[in-house]
Amino acid sequence: MTQYPDGVFPLNNSNAKQSGLSKETWRKVIRAIEDSIPLYDQVNDKISFGKAQIARNYAIQKLEINKNSIVLDSGIGPGSTSRLIFSTIKPDMLVGLDGSVRQLNAAKSSLAPFSSGLSLVRGSFEYLPFKDGAFDVIITCYALRDSLNLSQSLTEYSRVCSLNGAFADVDIGKPDNALKCWGSILYVRYVMPILAKAAIWTKMKGNPWRMIGPTYVSLPRTSTLLGLVKQHFFTAELKEYLMGGVIVIIGRKS
Repeated sequence: MTQYPDGVFPLNNSNAKQSGLSKETWRKVIRAIEDSIPLYDQVNDKISFGKAQIARNYAIQKLEINKNSIVLDSGIGPGSTSRLIFSTIKPDMLVGLDGSVRQLNAAKSSLAPFSSGLSLVRGSFEYLPFKDGAFDVIITCYALRDSLNLSQSLTEYSRVCSLNGAFADVDIGKPDNALKCWGSILYVRYVMPILAKAAIWTKMKGNPWRMIGPTYVSLPRTSTLLGLVKQHFFTAELKEYLMGGVIVIIGRKS
């Protein structure tokens, strides 16, 4: 986990100020994600009615990754997105970043067949331990809302994105339409945990998916998030699924 490609190196950010999600909530979210690893893809597919995977595939297609690309999968988790990328085309280097050692270990195990093109790094979204312009492609799936400071994270993604590079954020959305928004809030806070519990019944204690609710509260409306991406990238486009409940935002430097 310590081998880095050219232009990628650790930085000292111990004095950096962080804001956004409280650290206590962030720690609970990380623990919940770690607990969900054994059934991560299976449950997410069910509670999103299959759209979680479709959105990932759409983002990967739009990013136009090729064999010469240097890719950052930020918030790699158990490696679900990276596995899709490697199965589509093997880039020159894929760096998986996460703040959790357990998730990095899960990704390492899951992506073992692709280890020659994989580098795993522990770090935070707000202070990416990489050189300016280090990546041609950056993708983050169902992770950006977990950041301590969303705007600062986008600033960092823009900084490490190359001059002709592209960025994709795949996540649950908070629609601008008031009726759709309330529907999404009710679904995330009440219906989703029930569906997740039914999916993990007898397979896992507790319900890690209950922690999606607290992260959804701090998530901005989709138009606001799209505007933030536009502030950091030259262009930004939006694709919505499930009436805006799942979104893909693609930002490009040129």
